[in-house]
Amino acid sequence: MSAEALQKRIKTTQELRDIVNNMNMLSSVSIWQYERANKALDKYRRNLRNAFHALMLHGMEPQSVTDGNGVARYLYILIGTDNGMVGKFNKEIIEKVRADMRARKQQRKDVLFLVIGKRLAALAEQAGLNVYYAAGISNSVKIVGSMSESILLKIDEAVLREHINHVVVYSHRRVGNTSVVLDSRQIMPYDKDMWKNLREKKWDTNNFPMISSDKKRLFSALIKEGLLIAMIRLLNSSLAAEHYTRMTNMQEAEKNIDANLELMNLAYQQQRQENITDELIDIISGAEAMA
Repeated sequence: MSAEALQKRIKTTQELRDIVNNMNMLSSVSIWQYERANKALDKYRRNLRNAFHALMLHGMEPQSVTDGNGVARYLYILIGTDNGMVGKFNKEIIEKVRADMRARKQQRKDVLFLVIGKRLAALAEQAGLNVYYAAGISNSVKIVGSMSESILLKIDEAVLREHINHVVVYSHRRVGNTSVVLDSRQIMPYDKDMWKNLREKKWDTNNFPMISSDKKRLFSALIKEGLLIAMIRLLNSSLAAEHYTRMTNMQEAEKNIDANLELMNLAYQQQRQENITDELIDIISGAEAMA
């Protein structure tokens, strides 16, 4: 390869490195936004838990949702990505869902899927899963709240029309600053142990709250609010995990680009040296011929 061709290739590679570096920085900022949004919800979650605690101490008992026959009807919510540079982010979800269905001895026709992410929805359909609803996913932290509200509407619809009584969410989350894991979390019905712990736990202060409104209506409203907060947190966590995966891939790509740049620069310097040597030989040969 000529020195000119090497020089052009080095320039193109340097431009690619700048793009990779910008993507890396963008992912880093996005992770901070999503995790900051979840931290902002922590205090609200504590208040919500205190409200449930007060209702339980007032004698309120949660009602389980069934289809009348006691049959477990599942809706799996899968949160994926519509963007690239994340490896097997979507495929891992499909593989885990199929493994869990085999472990629970569930037939595909008996389970509905609500899929967030068009690419993941396509994979789910290819796997023969019964996709009840599919939607694209946005990388804007401002859209997460409205997206979660739309998901809750679809859950309500599935409960009424399809007699769904179990909702499980499959999504990724970041663990510390080292890795990303894929989790499944049941968000409906609520964990029985949580109700039991709240019922047995004493109120923290002497100022026990009085509840004058309809307890059943209040409890139902709090359940919906709890589901909304859970969905927002899971979406934020998934998006943070997606950006973290992309960031680590970009960092690895940056290392490879730097290594290639070093090799190309060495090759360019060697080529330039050879060209200079050839020119000197030509000059010396011409001078000797003239002599």
